[in-house]
Amino acid sequence: MMILAASVCGSALCAMYYLKEQYDYNIRRLPPGPSSFPIIGNALSISMKNPHLSMIELAKRYGDIFSFKLGSKRVVVLNSADVIKEAYSGIEICNRPQIYSLEFLVNGKGFMTCTDHRQWKLHMMLCKNAMRVINNTSLGNKITMETTSLVKQFASRNSKPFNPKEDLHLASLNILCNLVFGERYERGDPELTEILDYSAEIMKVISPIHPVNTLPWLRHFPNKWFDALFKAKDKRDKILMKKYIQHFATFDEENIRDMLDALLSATKEATRNKDNESLSLLTPEHVIINMWLIFFAGTDTTANTLLWALLYMAAFPKKQALIHDELDRVVGPNGQLNLEHRPDMPYLEATVYEILRYSSLTILGVPHAAARDTNVRGFHIPKGTQVLANIWAVHHDEEAWDRPHEFLPERFLNSEGKMKKPSEFPHFMPFSTGRRICIGKNIAKCELFLLIGNLLQEYTFRMPDNVEPDLEGEVTFSLVPKPYEIVAEPRIKPEP
Repeated sequence: MMILAASVCGSALCAMYYLKEQYDYNIRRLPPGPSSFPIIGNALSISMKNPHLSMIELAKRYGDIFSFKLGSKRVVVLNSADVIKEAYSGIEICNRPQIYSLEFLVNGKGFMTCTDHRQWKLHMMLCKNAMRVINNTSLGNKITMETTSLVKQFASRNSKPFNPKEDLHLASLNILCNLVFGERYERGDPELTEILDYSAEIMKVISPIHPVNTLPWLRHFPNKWFDALFKAKDKRDKILMKKYIQHFATFDEENIRDMLDALLSATKEATRNKDNESLSLLTPEHVIINMWLIFFAGTDTTANTLLWALLYMAAFPKKQALIHDELDRVVGPNGQLNLEHRPDMPYLEATVYEILRYSSLTILGVPHAAARDTNVRGFHIPKGTQVLANIWAVHHDEEAWDRPHEFLPERFLNSEGKMKKPSEFPHFMPFSTGRRICIGKNIAKCELFLLIGNLLQEYTFRMPDNVEPDLEGEVTFSLVPKPYEIVAEPRIKPEP
């Protein structure tokens, strides 16, 4: 009898769940999507191995704006450039979803999770001004310093196969660390080890589908996930505050060394002007969290883009040869590539763009959330709903790109061999789009231009003998290359 009653009760609950979902789709006009199951949502409809491809298939059935459930929470997916630009252009979908691990790490202090529109704009202005100071002084020099070190490190491999991941990650980390804190690390530095350790722990739990974020109440019980997160935050905060104190003690307003100095300068100016609104976002805690967010967001994305770059150079040797020719022609066999060469190196620039498009590293972008109840293309999106943009789908849209599944830097060049205007490739959005576009996109493009260019100035990259390049990639937080080894052979350059 009890079994019968439980069965009837369960059936009734399932029927109510189904009716509620149909009500959401048909009456409330939420974006359409597949039927879900209680508790697990659409876990069976989305491939965790290739979520971007699953979403392309769902878009074929439900349209370029659809939704699914991640557990009990509904997620809206935008699957075309037009829809993404429309949705992200205003303030309606410019918040970030509440992700426990990120909220815990930021504690309401940084631009990443700020939901107050006025405060967010002020955060962005302060951070962009700090970046502008570096852009106008030593950006190229700081990047070139690291490329020189990376070239020497590759030379130590003696043309033997090696996995470049560690070298590229250290170079990327050092560039951001130099820009933000004015420091760089050598291998074996104890502080570097601590940074790598806490960063690795944070990367493990930052995904929205990690138990730390889907079941945050578990923090009240002993478990390894939250213990690791708490320890990582403690390590991070001690290092960041130490750097802030050191910079404060040695600050010279006539000699701005890095972004942290630029924000200290902004603090002094706001104090002189009695600008209390700016000062409220320039406390030591606010400053170090914003510096960490820039450092954290940029290090892994740059390193992984460089991993794709070397793999593509080995996979497409004819494209690599064209860059070599351009370098020899513009920079010269013994010259030093710098940012002033960019206007005269369109093929290298176009290759950087094609690497970003072809790899689509941030396959689903950084999650957005509805700041208030809103509508997109006639569909209702309630306040707080998480919104994802399928950047991979946009970058491989067969109606928008000629042969999108081929690696063709030429697509970004005009008939004269010069870079096309950005308006001529509106479906290119590796740094997202709209109000939440990546704050460091210009620095990232400079990094990639100089790092890739300087490596190709010195080396020809190829796969080890009898090894074919695997371009499929695997999804972690982003779409990254599978572990591989590569050979960096010193180039035989033409006589100057």
